[in-house]
Amino acid sequence: MKTLALIGVGRWGKNIVSTFEKIPSARLKYLCTFNLESLKSFTDSYEKVSDWRELLQKSDIDAVIIATPPSTHAEIGTTFLRKGISVFVEKPMVLDVSDAGRLKAIVKESGKVFMVGYQYLFNDNVAYLKKEIERGSFGRILEVTNEHVLSSSRPDVDIFWDEASHPLSIFQHLFNPQKLVSAEGEIQHNSASVHVTFEDAPPLQIIASCFGPSKIRKMTLRGEKGSAVIDETLERKKLAVVKDGKTSYPEISPRQPLRNELEHFLHCLETGEAPLSDVDFGCRITEWLEVISARLK
Repeated sequence: MKTLALIGVGRWGKNIVSTFEKIPSARLKYLCTFNLESLKSFTDSYEKVSDWRELLQKSDIDAVIIATPPSTHAEIGTTFLRKGISVFVEKPMVLDVSDAGRLKAIVKESGKVFMVGYQYLFNDNVAYLKKEIERGSFGRILEVTNEHVLSSSRPDVDIFWDEASHPLSIFQHLFNPQKLVSAEGEIQHNSASVHVTFEDAPPLQIIASCFGPSKIRKMTLRGEKGSAVIDETLERKKLAVVKDGKTSYPEISPRQPLRNELEHFLHCLETGEAPLSDVDFGCRITEWLEVISARLK
């Protein structure tokens, strides 16, 4: 059983802790956050530290989970990799292509497991869609739209870098585009509306905003033979498939994507296998984010 440390125990970090508590094969031992008062709700079974550098002195850590602000990812990640410790980092991996390239080199040199937290890749509804697309159930895919409304604003990264990581990672997973052709639209700190075209892949529309009358987490895929909508705000029947004017709801018993994702990381730690969202995958998403941002700002 591998020993883990979590760096960053904010809103999302708390979700990571509660998810690890449901995984029998996980041993999350260390919690690190600058505000130790915020950790009072956690039992004394965790060792709590306020500075991530203190973890470098621990001899039993096999991997760290980084859930800190994106601007800190590059420094923290490279430091632990150089120490010979595997890394899981939440999206966005880093904030520019140059940092991504340096990180990639360090990952390759270290030989350690490195994974980026694009949790929608581990969504069972997305997995179902990927199989159906590959089977040709929807025919040629004409367009994909992703809407993410009422998101939290973050001071060190705009909403495009934060939220577009999700649709771009799903899109890369489904279609594996190699070349971006065009990007149109507008990106502001708290809102973005972007239309992107790729070579040998359908167009992608990304809508993200910190504002709106209601929460939206929706991906719509339209093909020649039918369409599909994944609506994450619904309690059940999150995936709807429309063909010949009739709507059906595939029988899927989805597990929590975050749990799927963390179990995949644990599997890779045990086996040494490359994660689905490895550093190469993270570099590609970073490239798309930077190129699109540069064209529209």
